Amino acid sequence: MPQTNGHTTKGGASHNPPWLFGILSIPYGIFNGILVVLIPFLLRKHGVSPDRIANVIAISSIPNVWYFLWSPVVDTGLLRRTWVLIAAGVSGLCGSVAIAATSLSLAQLTILLLAGNVVAMLLSSACGAVLTMLNPDKRGRASGWYQAGNLGGGAVGAGAAIWLADKLPLPILAAAAGSMVFLPALAALLISEERFPRMGLVPLFRALGRDVWDVLRARATLIGLVFFLSPVGSSAVANLISSVGPDYHASDAQVAWVSGLAGGVLSALGCVLGGFVCDRVNRMTAYALAGLLSAIFSAWMALGSPTPLTYAGGYIGYALAAGVAYAAFTALELDILGKRRHAAGTAYSLLGASGNLPIAYMTWFDGIGYKYSGARGLMAVDSLANGIGGVVLLLFAAYSARAYLQTPGD
Repeated sequence: MPQTNGHTTKGGASHNPPWLFGILSIPYGIFNGILVVLIPFLLRKHGVSPDRIANVIAISSIPNVWYFLWSPVVDTGLLRRTWVLIAAGVSGLCGSVAIAATSLSLAQLTILLLAGNVVAMLLSSACGAVLTMLNPDKRGRASGWYQAGNLGGGAVGAGAAIWLADKLPLPILAAAAGSMVFLPALAALLISEERFPRMGLVPLFRALGRDVWDVLRARATLIGLVFFLSPVGSSAVANLISSVGPDYHASDAQVAWVSGLAGGVLSALGCVLGGFVCDRVNRMTAYALAGLLSAIFSAWMALGSPTPLTYAGGYIGYALAAGVAYAAFTALELDILGKRRHAAGTAYSLLGASGNLPIAYMTWFDGIGYKYSGARGLMAVDSLANGIGGVVLLLFAAYSARAYLQTPGD
């Protein structure tokens, strides 16, 4: 019978259903949609130039890389579900104020959005900590649902907010956006999680340090970083797809549809599919195959005629492949971490942050490809990086790394 004397809640953390994580990740997806889609849209309507908008968003997005520095907060004191509720509430409030307070200067707006994103990243850390406690046979599906909620929630939420922006006064739009961030977080009340005996501050931080050190020095972590830092599955084309629409003679409406709602929903479907696959094949193999799939569709866009069909068809496939890659990333990360008693959120955030580096450098390399050969060059660079990298990782998964990952019993 499950313990209820302060060690575990009913059912235990390993019994959380995979679909629950699809709801828990929606708040961050929507907040991110507010940050990178709705706020730029509103600022442009108020006459702010794109270069100044870019500065606001770039500074506000800094926590996406460095959030592991404050993620230990979720490993101390409160239950992780409490942190989910706090983070969703505070970030939703920051987003609402940013939308409604038209009197704010750009500097004040940037600080507000930066603070909101600092807190919003705790959603990832807290949910990641709960994910690590799942049984291995659920990790793939849970990873798929988790990434689907993030990508799908962000796409649908941002699309809905843009649609409402032309129909509602700013105060009502702000309240609606804040509610969309917070309300899905109420699903955190359904989380079953382990309760550990309270520790003094010094022993607690010693235990956190030991747990993090165990992760950093583990051979499995080094193997994981080979995957996480590679260009495979970085899906950098997603950051540039809206800008190359004219190269394929796509209309503004087609670009908005392909790069916005359709792309986000298809990525979410790819996540669910990828999670299903990751529970049935080696996660490293799934990761490499997702990269090869991305290479096929970016090659389609590189070699095909510059038409809207090439643009839409290629990116539809690319978005699905991106979803599979995101699910495989999270599932592989959970395999590497195993079940962590003390530093689950910190360790999850540390490895998760590493995955943002390939997105940045591949976006830069893709941009260089465009500089020299236009859209074809951009897509060719991305295809070669994913294709060659995918083959290398596939061989690596088959012959080198499998023995060092957690066994199914972990």
